[in-house]
Amino acid sequence: MAATIYALSTPPGISAVAIIRISGPDSFRVVGKLCKQKTPFKLDKRKTHLRKIFSHDGKLLDEGFVICFDKGRSFTGEDMAEFQLHGSNIVVNTVLNALSELSYTRPAEPGEFTKKALENNKIDLFQAEGLSDLLAAETEAQQEQALTTYSGYMSERIGGWKESVLKMLSIVETVIDFSDDVDTSDFVNSLKGDLEGLEEELIKEKVGFKAAESLRDGFEVAFVGKPNVGKSTILNYLAKRNLAITSKVSGTTRDIIELRFNLEGLPIIFLDTAGIRHTEDELEKVGVNKSIERVNRSDVRVFLTGNNQEINKFGVKYLKTDIVLRPKGDLSGSEPSISGKTGKGFNYLLKALKKRFENKTREASSITRARHLEKVLCCLKNIKSIREKIENNNYEVEIIAEELRDTLRNFDGLLGFVDTEEVLGEIFANFCIGK
Repeated sequence: MAATIYALSTPPGISAVAIIRISGPDSFRVVGKLCKQKTPFKLDKRKTHLRKIFSHDGKLLDEGFVICFDKGRSFTGEDMAEFQLHGSNIVVNTVLNALSELSYTRPAEPGEFTKKALENNKIDLFQAEGLSDLLAAETEAQQEQALTTYSGYMSERIGGWKESVLKMLSIVETVIDFSDDVDTSDFVNSLKGDLEGLEEELIKEKVGFKAAESLRDGFEVAFVGKPNVGKSTILNYLAKRNLAITSKVSGTTRDIIELRFNLEGLPIIFLDTAGIRHTEDELEKVGVNKSIERVNRSDVRVFLTGNNQEINKFGVKYLKTDIVLRPKGDLSGSEPSISGKTGKGFNYLLKALKKRFENKTREASSITRARHLEKVLCCLKNIKSIREKIENNNYEVEIIAEELRDTLRNFDGLLGFVDTEEVLGEIFANFCIGK
């Protein structure tokens, strides 16, 4: 029998309301025990009831709202209940202690309520990941992306892809069963058209993955330049505090310092990297090498130099989306420039970044995780294999059928119907206890 679990679902600390959530076969029994009600099942489900809540020795702990949810009509798909209490630390602790003394309950693990919803087919794995992303969202763009996933939009699309493959598979299996009576040329032409349409959609997902992943995790912007050009000062200006150490001594920054920044709804991670130069100092050399590796992976590089020829010496490939600014713009010189002392050039920089990342956001696909991309690539590999066999007129219908079945298995893997155990731990480890 499934365990009955409980947890505080609101943040700890003093608040107007604290919610303790309970899920499992004994949820209503718990309500009856703590509310001293012998017939808890007579409580109207999905309605709010004002009840006194007691400890096991009859001590009044609080008076609050109780809501019960029937199996199949709750978030987890099980019988569920919620205590909506006054948000006092002592109230929450004493009610949790009362729950812990029941032999038929136990504390929930991180994300266990959502895991139960997944196990009971209330949501699929894609939606669970969307909920995880929503809990971690810091900007409006991340919120929108997470809600799109959680709402089931991608699940519906995958369902459509599955229907298309099932249609193809049924045609192929008909050919296998009635090979003497079926014109294979008609079958091949029908299959080619359907495969092309599916392949086109999957390629769009593949191409837009990098932008979608960056939107989910944050677009990385790396400041690149020689030591002591003002990278740390610029980062401190953006942070509005002394996040990075500044010094006239070259090579002060050895580790990469990150600043998470909300640019009008777009998630940005600014990187203050070690100044790039040849050095004999072993620690600084490690910092420089780490900087070059991270800079090459970043979405946009902001080169701080008054001489464009210097860029070639940094060991970093210049891309058309990168930005070049003359550092220490409070001093006279070429434009555009930037100054962490006066704030000059920051509006220019932020507008340029917003334009670049808005374009990237429009290119973003609906797949946001490496496991999504892996499954999409496997499907594309299957489709390519089938098309090559057909185009070369060198195919066995049974092999095509197996390729299509493998494609279906990958779609099921995306939705979490198969091969989910290896990813569940990673997903639910990021959830809070009461979610």
